[in-house]
Amino acid sequence: MVLFKTEDLSFAYPKCSSNALNGINLEIKKGEFVLLMGRTGSGKSTLLRLLKKELSPFGRVTGNIVNHSQQTAFVVQNTDVSFVAENVRSELAFALENIKMKNDAIALKIGETASFFNLSDMLDKKLCELSGGERAVTAIAAAMILDADTLILDEPLAQLDPKAAAQIISLLKRVNEELGVTVIMSSHTAEGLVDYCDRLVIMEQGSIALNDIPDNLKTMDKVLDYLPVYTSLFDERPLTVKAAIPCAAALKEKPQENIVSSDTSVKVKNVTFAYGKNERDILSRLSFEAYSGKIYSIIGANGSGKTTLLKIIAGIKKPYSGKVKTCGKVAYMPQNPQYLFTKDTVGEEISDDTAKSFDLFDFMSHHPYDLSGGQMQRLALAILSQTDFDTLLLDEPSKALDAFAKKELAGYLNGLSSHGKTVIIVSHDLNFVGDISDYVSFLSDGIITLSGKRRYVLSKLNYYTTQIRRITRSYLDSAVSTEDLL
Repeated sequence: MVLFKTEDLSFAYPKCSSNALNGINLEIKKGEFVLLMGRTGSGKSTLLRLLKKELSPFGRVTGNIVNHSQQTAFVVQNTDVSFVAENVRSELAFALENIKMKNDAIALKIGETASFFNLSDMLDKKLCELSGGERAVTAIAAAMILDADTLILDEPLAQLDPKAAAQIISLLKRVNEELGVTVIMSSHTAEGLVDYCDRLVIMEQGSIALNDIPDNLKTMDKVLDYLPVYTSLFDERPLTVKAAIPCAAALKEKPQENIVSSDTSVKVKNVTFAYGKNERDILSRLSFEAYSGKIYSIIGANGSGKTTLLKIIAGIKKPYSGKVKTCGKVAYMPQNPQYLFTKDTVGEEISDDTAKSFDLFDFMSHHPYDLSGGQMQRLALAILSQTDFDTLLLDEPSKALDAFAKKELAGYLNGLSSHGKTVIIVSHDLNFVGDISDYVSFLSDGIITLSGKRRYVLSKLNYYTTQIRRITRSYLDSAVSTEDLL
């Protein structure tokens, strides 16, 4: 049975000369798991929102959308903006109370839903106290509680650490297999999904470029940038780590690079921080040091204190003990780039030359909030580039970026480091960390438990490491990136 069908669907946002979608013809059958991929700004989010009438963006629509779904649940990229209650129980109850369900029925529904989604032990926890993964599960459970037969998700893995991302992927597979729910999700990450999904749909410039099962697409060179990084290394084109490991036996690695230290630009010594007098310490006697002209990445689980550390270095938060010393001007890009937007148009935020440098010139008349997630990231970085900083702090800079945009970001950051700037990144994107970093620090329980050169640290970790390290661990000493391979 066809659940969704679009016929020559086109869409244009107000005051935009070009369409966001062009002639989309797509059929999605009941029970399918459809993975939607494409470059930043290719129209993925717009298409997903048009499939749920209540969330359809305002603009000019042509063509038809046929929707046979009885109840469509939608989970947005930034789950925090969708929450309406203080704790998990109230969040789950909200939709049920809105349809005037009786209290006994609400209690039963919450109990059953919490059990399926493993939320029973945290029903009375405040949403602000949950980890990123727990918030994502809560958002999915709240969206599904009205017995949805379709679940649409817009980049649900973008801000999650590897463990949380794996849990969400496992959960979505259960929803699809055990409940028969149709799952449609966009993602810039294919690992753990591409071998499972029924169809891979790739969008380019508002149109569907490819639409087929992954096994039929993996041999096409133009698809490789959307697939796990190891897929392109072998003629067999493996889609999973398990399938790639035997192929990796023939790989060889380069010697480890020699990194020359320079002047210290950031020094954090014995810093301890808590958000309240009676709350636990987020950071505990933490020390960290960064050198000029180098790129540092700080990794670790959701809630481990990474963002807090960046804010302390930036001077946004003050530790109650310890010292922080920075040389020169520090610029900070938060995880939510919207915090940097203060004007009504992109053109008011940045100059023409800056817009051209960051590929935003065609959006000068747009409101910053009307940009895609990846374009917002670029705009935030463009705004900061107009300041004369010495140290750049970036919280999840590759979030919502496709493989092509990540390469552009890497080029920009490498350019900064070559000119003596210090770059400090907090990221869950471990493949990006493995490609870009000079040094990596692993933050756990409020302290840095492992720190050193990129290849040394990422080869010591089993879970918080790159795809290349996972497939070469049995054969090579320290390769963590394709650049480390001969």
